[in-house]
Amino acid sequence: MDRAKKGLLCASAFALGGVAAQFVPPAGSLHSTASAASEIHLAPAPRLHPKERYAIPQPIHPATPELEPFDFTDGKIMTGATSRRMILFTFDDGPDENNTPILLDQLDRYGIKAVFFLTTNRMAERTPWGRRHRELAREIVRRGHTIGNHTMNHPRLGKASEARLLEEIDGTARFIEDVTGVYPVLFRPPGGIRSERLDRFVKERGYTMVLWNIGAGDFQVDTASLVENTLFRVFERRKREDGHQGGIVLLHDTYRHTIEAFPRIVERFLAENCRLLEAGEELYDFVEDPRYFFSPRDGAGPDEEAAPGDIPPAVLAERQARLREATRARCGL
Repeated sequence: MDRAKKGLLCASAFALGGVAAQFVPPAGSLHSTASAASEIHLAPAPRLHPKERYAIPQPIHPATPELEPFDFTDGKIMTGATSRRMILFTFDDGPDENNTPILLDQLDRYGIKAVFFLTTNRMAERTPWGRRHRELAREIVRRGHTIGNHTMNHPRLGKASEARLLEEIDGTARFIEDVTGVYPVLFRPPGGIRSERLDRFVKERGYTMVLWNIGAGDFQVDTASLVENTLFRVFERRKREDGHQGGIVLLHDTYRHTIEAFPRIVERFLAENCRLLEAGEELYDFVEDPRYFFSPRDGAGPDEEAAPGDIPPAVLAERQARLREATRARCGL
């Protein structure tokens, strides 16, 4: 990616209100990853590519039976671009003992699976507070959600040294595995800040970077209404300017107003499905994980982006048939 393209990408993301959310340091910042993780790790793990260390894919528990566990290792950068009406909810900076449990219950109520990009400094403390956050990370996995790596201390990594990248990314991945049993190969850079060095590191280490195309700016506001309205303004802009009918949504499970906004956001999509059903159009589909946005790297360069997300025709037809049946019942059509 040349410098002009990088500048345009960064500027666009800030305009959409999602990127800046990542600059807010999570509560309870601790000491460095090395010292925090040493309280849990008994010995340093070998520096190997994830595909060499882990033969079993990350355990995904999809809501639909035709979906098998999916290996997200070593993919191109996911941006969230899609012409399909599929929505993937992602939550950054948690777990948070005050808000994440409420969100997990909401997700269960709607039958939605999400991706949680964990910032692990809360979990690293050898205190009851830290223990509760480690248990909460395990609960996220138990409830069938996907987890990703969002570093230990939420630093800006654009100019970070390789040693810092190893500490904040590899060290965090091993820490998460120690806590949950899952080695996260999905990675989201804090602030969405990238650099040639970071992109190259992600590629060489076999991770897959996940960005987003729909942000709510929930770090900037303090009411659920503003979170909801901002998200849909961004969404409408994406549809108008880029032709995106869905995508990867960035929210934070560290804010109570975001947790309060989440059911409103879901209900708004569900209400729109009533209209789309009557019009005979494709319905909004809350997908379980990023598999439909994933493209294998297959030797592509560090900054190569995945193709716009899509669903195989047979799978699309089956999912839409289920959605139409559920929507008819819910909307009384």
